[in-house]
Amino acid sequence: MISPQKQSYTHDIEIGGRRIGRIALLLSFCLLVAIHLESFPALIETLFVIFACSVTTVYFLTPTVMALAHRLGAVDIPGGRHIHSVPTPRLGGIVVYAGVVIALLLTSIKYMPNLKALIMSSTLVLIIGVLDDLRSIRASVKLLAQIAACIILIADGIYVSFLPPTWWGVVGEWLITIAWIVGITNAINFLDGMDGLVAGLTLGTSAIYFILAMLLGSNMLAYCSIALFGAALSFLSYNIKPSAIFLGDGGSNFIGFFLAAFSMHGTWSKSDPIVSLFIPILILSVPIYDMIFTTVSRIATHKVTSIKSWLEFTGRDHIHHRMEALGLSRG
Repeated sequence: MISPQKQSYTHDIEIGGRRIGRIALLLSFCLLVAIHLESFPALIETLFVIFACSVTTVYFLTPTVMALAHRLGAVDIPGGRHIHSVPTPRLGGIVVYAGVVIALLLTSIKYMPNLKALIMSSTLVLIIGVLDDLRSIRASVKLLAQIAACIILIADGIYVSFLPPTWWGVVGEWLITIAWIVGITNAINFLDGMDGLVAGLTLGTSAIYFILAMLLGSNMLAYCSIALFGAALSFLSYNIKPSAIFLGDGGSNFIGFFLAAFSMHGTWSKSDPIVSLFIPILILSVPIYDMIFTTVSRIATHKVTSIKSWLEFTGRDHIHHRMEALGLSRG
């Protein structure tokens, strides 16, 4: 039986979560009104519309996807590794994807020559993740899908560029691109173990990318980061503890892939390739550290002996689990 104090605490969190969504909706409405009342530069108007579109799409689509998840049986049942107390749908990735992609397609497709490849590859990653949420998919299939998505990006010219312009330099850049994107995709997926954790991390990371994009004058990076920021902010209103819906593998994989892919569009330093290489690493240092630390620990203890077991292994040894073990609260 839940104590009155616990019920009050849970109710306060639910109210706080919904308040985030309502504030985001109000802000979106104000931005759209401002566009009609005042004249802004085209870039600013586009950013306002992207943010408003991503926020409203996620906020109003989420209840429908929650009902669909229950109907399809894509629900996490309490018990075992799951610490939540009620059956919770896990198709949240669909709404975050919809918020980002719809906002970009409606506003930015003519300004972003690489948008089609970015959306095609992200869609592939999302589909495989959602299928894994509906019925378990083999780790090898998920890995092949992620590599295929990377190839789509590379074929469209989206890859790191800092090695000498030789055949081995080009091949090296392709391999580094695949390793970067696959690594970040799985690093974000591994972190998805607590209510609001990945959504909150995405919120902060996309905000940093947006600020840097505005300072550097990178429109594509600004469009992608503000779309993801709006979607994460709106989704967080449903995902704060106690979560009403989880991102699922579809959501965490999509967010990780999307972050890794659009981070390669930042012109971080035209004169220093080392700076260009390490800025994204610094921004995404938390999931990178968590992935490296847990991987080394699991290999050292023989819990992981192959790529397949690395992708499939689930344990309570991530950074958020360790912080909780030190006494820090989930709330």
